Amino acid sequence: MKWEVVIGIEVHVQLLTQSKLFSNSPTRYGASPNSQASIVDIAMPGSLPVLNKDVIYKSIALSKAINAKVANKSVFARKNYFYPDLPKGYQISQYKHPILSEGELHITVNDQQKRIRICRAHLEEDAGKLVHENLFGYTGIDLNRAGCPLLEIVTEPDMQSAAEAVAYLKKLHHLVCYFDICDGNMQEGSFRADINISLKPSGSSTLGTRTEIKNMNSFKFIEKAINFEIKRQRQLLENNTAIIQQTLLYDSDKDTTVPMRSKEDAHDYRYFPDPDLIPISIEQKVIDDFYQTLPESP
Repeated sequence: MKWEVVIGIEVHVQLLTQSKLFSNSPTRYGASPNSQASIVDIAMPGSLPVLNKDVIYKSIALSKAINAKVANKSVFARKNYFYPDLPKGYQISQYKHPILSEGELHITVNDQQKRIRICRAHLEEDAGKLVHENLFGYTGIDLNRAGCPLLEIVTEPDMQSAAEAVAYLKKLHHLVCYFDICDGNMQEGSFRADINISLKPSGSSTLGTRTEIKNMNSFKFIEKAINFEIKRQRQLLENNTAIIQQTLLYDSDKDTTVPMRSKEDAHDYRYFPDPDLIPISIEQKVIDDFYQTLPESP
């Protein structure tokens, strides 16, 4: 049987701001562990989030880069899940009402141009970081990154090969750096991608079960991870073995994907509007005026 590859990508872009999404803590990389975590970032009782206005302008800049619509009204929601480096037990994100929608990028692969649809880009806060080095069997938690502002940019499942995925990511990376939205420093985690992959019978309109390769920050390893996962899924399907919907990590030393956890669906997170944050309202004049300050798109 012939198979068609289906790839969608979620990119987490850390916004180039001086302070975090909902607190005045600095966002400098490389500071001593837990030295840049305020009472808001560590979720002390009684502390309340206050939106950083700069993230609105970074979002508007991204809308120009990807030709997306800016929502005149968007809403923050609580995304509930437990992870050791998520102090509140939930993440402030956006769900039904993201700040950007209906964008696109055009890529060229093998002299063929292709349009990649971007369904949404939403604001959310980053989690902290688990630290394993030099702790002799223990795990440490560094909350310096907790609360850093992210834009999560989500495509439709429009890519069909590793080459197309890498071409899309390289172009997006170039644009977010060009417009000063992000510093693009992949080794520091400022630009990282989650790759969703599935296979379906050639000509079928029904998508297959997808897996997600999490937190990829190297174009070279993204290409290798996608090619490995395509091969792995094809072998399973041809042996009449079901694909398990799960989140994977890529082991670059062994060139293999490794299961991390089962993959959740949206209802598992129990989203609801955050009661501590009012909706974001952006007048069209603000958008138009800010566009005038931006350079011409490359």
